[in-house]
Amino acid sequence: MRHLPHLKDLSSAEIKDILQRASTIKQSPAEYRSLLAAHSLAMLFQKTSTRTRVSFEVAMTELGGHGVYVDWTTSNFVLSGIEHETEYLSRNVSGIMARLLHHSDLQKIMGASQVPVINGCDEKFHPCQALTDVLTMMEHFDGDIANASIAYVGIQNNVSNSMAIICDKLGIDLRLGTPPADDNGESRDADVDAIIDRRGYHTADPREAVDGADFVYTDTWIDMQYFNNPDHKEENDAKLKKMMPYQLSRSLIGDADVRIMHDMPIHDGFEIETELVRDPRSVIYLQAENRLHAQKGLLWWLFEQADLVGK
Repeated sequence: MRHLPHLKDLSSAEIKDILQRASTIKQSPAEYRSLLAAHSLAMLFQKTSTRTRVSFEVAMTELGGHGVYVDWTTSNFVLSGIEHETEYLSRNVSGIMARLLHHSDLQKIMGASQVPVINGCDEKFHPCQALTDVLTMMEHFDGDIANASIAYVGIQNNVSNSMAIICDKLGIDLRLGTPPADDNGESRDADVDAIIDRRGYHTADPREAVDGADFVYTDTWIDMQYFNNPDHKEENDAKLKKMMPYQLSRSLIGDADVRIMHDMPIHDGFEIETELVRDPRSVIYLQAENRLHAQKGLLWWLFEQADLVGK
């Protein structure tokens, strides 16, 4: 049984297959209204969410299935072992999507589940976002996406990890314009570090990263669970001051012919200059919209792998 904890185990052909399915459904959604009829997806949330919840729930509905929202904090996941609750949950649904604080919890869920599990985001990986990002790039790049270049400016995290993996598999030129990674950072992953070193993806100079890039991309500098946490105020203030040279701004990208990306939520005036969000070069809201279509392609592919489509 296939799970999707990250993108490491997918071949380039499998990634392209998922993206092609997403594009196909996006072009003709009415033709797939019963693709996942009678199937349910449990959507388990430890972390807050707008796009992940909405896109997966709507995706299941528009494919003829059903999304079941499960709030970790108001369920018995807070009272019992993860493995016990997961095995029960998996006996009622065709798949589980989990948005979690810790990748270790995802591994426990995958170990106990009798149905496919999708990582909807954790501190190390965000595979659904990376699929969305490349789908968006494909729609705004003429020619083979392997010839595209994308500059990710800001801080290395779960999003940049997943971008490093998918770009490596598809041959996309990725430039990480970020400070040196924190050795104690919770998002650090040895396999991703090896990709970055082997491909020469990293520079500490954001201007070097964006020079000549087809796409420029940024993400929040502070994980959402810490952004408004008063216990993290001193640490957050220090990080914001350190990161200001890496802000995606007009002075950084100038008049370059680029497409501006951000996976949202946006913190105005921090990781991106407010005016750039609605700059004519911005594809941020189109990128966010593509979460829906990418989830559909992924669900189709993963449920087919489990021999569930049409049953």
